[in-house]
Amino acid sequence: MDPVSREVRRLAAPDMATRWAWIPALLAAALAGAGVVSAGPAPASPTAGMEVGDDSSVCTAGFAVQDRFGDYYLLTSGHCDAGDGSEWTDAAAAPLGPIFASENNGDDRDAAIIRLRPGTPAPNGGVDGRYHIRDVLRPDQIQVGMPFCKVGSQTGETCGVVTEVAGNVVVTDLYSIEGDSGSPGFVTNPDGSVSAAGILKGGPEDDDNITYFVMVEPLLRQWRLHIVL
Repeated sequence: MDPVSREVRRLAAPDMATRWAWIPALLAAALAGAGVVSAGPAPASPTAGMEVGDDSSVCTAGFAVQDRFGDYYLLTSGHCDAGDGSEWTDAAAAPLGPIFASENNGDDRDAAIIRLRPGTPAPNGGVDGRYHIRDVLRPDQIQVGMPFCKVGSQTGETCGVVTEVAGNVVVTDLYSIEGDSGSPGFVTNPDGSVSAAGILKGGPEDDDNITYFVMVEPLLRQWRLHIVL
């Protein structure tokens, strides 16, 4: 069965309205300046796997990325984006910035990037401040049976294996729950480093031990970004 045709649960906060309609791949550049930064504590260095949220949802930061101009972003899931230009914060309510671009077709495209505001500390490279990222895997490098892990803001690090690959979607048997959307999915290498692979998308409503990821390499090419190693 094609995994992207199955019923998918939304892994953002439960009070966020379901939004499976296509979101434009690039929001207006003015969105980056929309909204007023709320008062709060100074942000820590952002890192993949930490909790991020706005007024309507709680998700997980995926890989930290950078554009050719030197600006930093955090990946997360596209369905976390309410499309209202809200300020995103970390778990301590420290401001990070708004979502700059997002897409979600309810199928094999589900990603967003939070543009970090000037003054935000540069992101920690790697995953969860623990794993160095060696490289980024292409979809054709993911094989059934390959060990696969993620770090989520709600469930921490969980691992399983790849059970199916369908284009840009990877199906695994690892555990995840609501709030883990956007988690960085990766493959651990023998030297202890990791290879970046995907962004957590969701899973079936009735089984938290099946989790879908969208591949990150096509997103990096599309948005002309590179992962902060």
